[in-house]
Amino acid sequence: MSAKVYYYQATGRANVIRLALAAANLPFEDVYPSGFPPTEEDKVAWRKLGGNTTTNVPMLEMADGKVYTQSQAVLRAIGRMGNLTPKDDDGLYVTDKLIEDAESLRMESYKCFITWGAPQANADAFIETILPLHLGNLERQLKESSGGYFLGDSLTLADVACYDAVVNFGSNRVPLALDAFPELKAWRGRVESGNEGIKKYLASDAYSGLMKFGPDSLGK
Repeated sequence: MSAKVYYYQATGRANVIRLALAAANLPFEDVYPSGFPPTEEDKVAWRKLGGNTTTNVPMLEMADGKVYTQSQAVLRAIGRMGNLTPKDDDGLYVTDKLIEDAESLRMESYKCFITWGAPQANADAFIETILPLHLGNLERQLKESSGGYFLGDSLTLADVACYDAVVNFGSNRVPLALDAFPELKAWRGRVESGNEGIKKYLASDAYSGLMKFGPDSLGK
């Protein structure tokens, strides 16, 4: 029996969890609601399984029945399960900081979806100013690393979190965004090809079948 990821059939806030599971070689399957928006029956089932009276997705149920909720907490739990998290205090701090840097980019990205009613001015500001600011901050930190990943020569949870933000919330929406950040662009290639679990997941039918954010979400 494999783990189960409960979320919509979209990248959204669950894809960093899927990527982390793939990187850690922890098998999982997606469990989608009956439709979108989810029915009240779907929400009741999520609340019953996850325990929160607010929202419970994305939610992870492990093969032993243990359930994890809140995306950032789930992400860190997977990091510990899959040995993707450093053991030293400095490494743990850098990992936590980069996870928060990724979340900052993700939150800015969510503010400018034309398809969800945001004004075009917000989308243009994201393309011209906000996204380059965040990508530059991440590239700066990547350059400070002693290796090809954010914490040396091995992929860690920090890389997974930043990859999701940079790609699913950044360059997928603004396809030429990484051209101005060559170190970050090369790092993206290493993440996609250097970890067998991520490589297989990105080539899978499960990933190709997800709704992804593209330029149309920015009115382009």
